[in-house]
Amino acid sequence: MAILILLSLFLFFVNNRLGSYTKFVSQQLDKTWLPTWLQDAGYSNNYIGKFINGVTPKLKRAPKGFDKNHWEPLVSPGIYTFYSPLFATNDGPLEAHEGVYQPDIISDKSIAILDGLAKNKTQPFLFVISPTAPHDEVWSSPGGFPVFTPPVPAKRHEHLFKGAKAPRVPNFNPKVQDKVGWIGSLPRLNETQIKVIDDTYRARLQSLQATDELVERIIKRLERNGQLDNTYIVYTTDNGYHLGTHRMFSGKQTAFEEDTNIPFIIRGPGVAKGKKSNAVATHTHFPATVLHLAGLNVPESLDAYPIPVLENKAIYGKDQPTEAFANAYKSVRLIGQSYNLLYTVWCTGEHEYYDLVKDPFQIKNIYHTTKSSVLNRLDALLNVLRTCKGPTCRDPWAVIHKVENEQEAEKEKNNKLGRHHHRRVRSLNDALSKKYDKFYSTLPKFGYKSCLDYYLTENEVTLPSHTEL
Repeated sequence: MAILILLSLFLFFVNNRLGSYTKFVSQQLDKTWLPTWLQDAGYSNNYIGKFINGVTPKLKRAPKGFDKNHWEPLVSPGIYTFYSPLFATNDGPLEAHEGVYQPDIISDKSIAILDGLAKNKTQPFLFVISPTAPHDEVWSSPGGFPVFTPPVPAKRHEHLFKGAKAPRVPNFNPKVQDKVGWIGSLPRLNETQIKVIDDTYRARLQSLQATDELVERIIKRLERNGQLDNTYIVYTTDNGYHLGTHRMFSGKQTAFEEDTNIPFIIRGPGVAKGKKSNAVATHTHFPATVLHLAGLNVPESLDAYPIPVLENKAIYGKDQPTEAFANAYKSVRLIGQSYNLLYTVWCTGEHEYYDLVKDPFQIKNIYHTTKSSVLNRLDALLNVLRTCKGPTCRDPWAVIHKVENEQEAEKEKNNKLGRHHHRRVRSLNDALSKKYDKFYSTLPKFGYKSCLDYYLTENEVTLPSHTEL
């Protein structure tokens, strides 16, 4: 079974001990992860394109799980330069391509790699293809801040999408803004800024055309090599991008829908054509999903379940709360059959709460009009998710109600007639039972010591419950 992953990346990590490939290597984050698990199962693991920031001429070795002969990452300073990309070829000499469009090089290299893999008819493979488009072009200056400019399309695509503008959705540059923190203080965008936003939107569409052509070439080559029907192809990315929404210029580092709702498109054996899933998923579900598709055991230590791409169902029954965090906030997203909620705690002590069923564009912050009994549940959930690992991430409600569950389990054990049955809390609806109001009011809240420009776990604190104040 082959697994081919197409990534269109928008990554930008701090390039020091707080992030990037430097931290990845120093903390041995590749000691045991998806590529090593697949390698242990006999897979050939291949990678080409953008990995993460910090892959440099001095630090370009292949992560564990990838054969160094199948590792061709983009290398700084040629990661985000569309017509002067720099590759590390199989953990060896650097390879510069002046004047050649980066996605086209990745496309040609990918075809050559696929042809090589096709020679071994029995060995399964993982192949990750990661062009940079439609990320901004980034130029580094020694000792200075990086300079961002709109992505550059291939010359053959420069004429496309003339007049295209960023979608004027209800939250685009709104007249009334109901936000907190720095977003709440933003003025409305002016005409000059909106023109730049539209130009950037158009450039992103143009730059994606080469990636679209790459996808088509890959599928046709797999078909020609007789591998298409035995290969899972996944198209996804790491984050979304906002352009003008909520008065923000352009970027990605918020909890709003534009930045977090990303594509996860898959084709392969057993995947129904045209099927759409309502499954709640984040990147933490990705390793479990790939292992499941490969027919391998999913380690108990993983934080999430496999996405049910082969089953005609979504992950409901119990909530799938997901956590999102960045420099200045932490969020929890709760999606069930009847609700879609986003709760955010900012480092400033401010809060946001949105009901995306009633307010899909996240215009109205309902935090101050929501009952404290509801907010207490969300605070408790966020406090568990911020430190969870493995099973506690998959079922945080069980952590919150651990003592109660243990006591009720003992009652059931001692009840010989078997008439006593305890209904466990598995969702927000279960937790909202009035009998738990007092319990949740005593639980601690989540907060920050201060606002930092990087993520540091030591900066997160547990605040007293309302009953302790």
